[in-house]
Amino acid sequence: MRFRLVGTALLCLMGTEAMAQKPDLEDVEIIRHHVRGSVYLLEATGDVAGNVAALVSDRGTLLVDTQFVELVPLLRRSLGEINAGNVTRIVNTHFHDDHAEGNALFGSEASIIGPPSLRSRLAGAPSRARPSITFENELTLYWGDEVVRLTHFPGAHTDTDVVVHFVTSNVFHLGDLFNAGTGSFPSIDLENGGSLPGLITTLATLLDEIPEDAQIIPGHYELSDLDGLRTTHRMIVETAAFVEHQIESGRSVEETIELGFPTPYDAWGRTGYTSGSDWIENLYEAIGQDGDPRGSSPLSGSQ
Repeated sequence: MRFRLVGTALLCLMGTEAMAQKPDLEDVEIIRHHVRGSVYLLEATGDVAGNVAALVSDRGTLLVDTQFVELVPLLRRSLGEINAGNVTRIVNTHFHDDHAEGNALFGSEASIIGPPSLRSRLAGAPSRARPSITFENELTLYWGDEVVRLTHFPGAHTDTDVVVHFVTSNVFHLGDLFNAGTGSFPSIDLENGGSLPGLITTLATLLDEIPEDAQIIPGHYELSDLDGLRTTHRMIVETAAFVEHQIESGRSVEETIELGFPTPYDAWGRTGYTSGSDWIENLYEAIGQDGDPRGSSPLSGSQ
């Protein structure tokens, strides 16, 4: 099954009150995809949790994201099937439970790395589930034959977003900065440091920096590339401009939901966890959070 968020509510968060129920995890399987080099994508069926990247080496395994605690045994089994060693390092792309709740189990054997904001957002989690190694902007790891570069992009999807670049293999994990395909619109966690201009600017920066032949692991859905990221960035800019125009024209969020997005975006969000109406609600809140949307436009940094 797939699941969706209700309105602008986001997944339940460690250390905060639950904001949405967990999806049904009973029949979930973990599907492995070899990406490049020693990098693997571990994907939960039904997209019930965020995509995990595993970097396998003789130093042990580095995991990017850990999904829900209930899925950790499945992740361990999948890692065993590719002869991965013990998980000794963890990086979270951000703090939402479907990407980081498994820290509570993996953290008993692995060091967790992240920005100070990740440690703060996980304040309600057990100490073993929180970062023991923090960095402000960038950190480079040397993991077997792979160079791994971590970059913190605050104020985009959340204030904890980290992009993981497997330099040697030319693979990027973008977390929920990017959901591949057209099944779901994105979401911005405005209550936890996310912002519309931050998301637009971050994706524009990544478009300038990611090589054309790179493979991109999104936070959700299938393995993608730079063309997929361009499509999503363009969609965010254009749908945000559309909603901003509706606000300036005096339309309510309900009227804009009834109107719907113009072609080609009216077909997006049909099967994923953020529908068109959810994204419109999220954009109304994001554009209006700093007051009059006709003042400083959240799109001003997108050109």
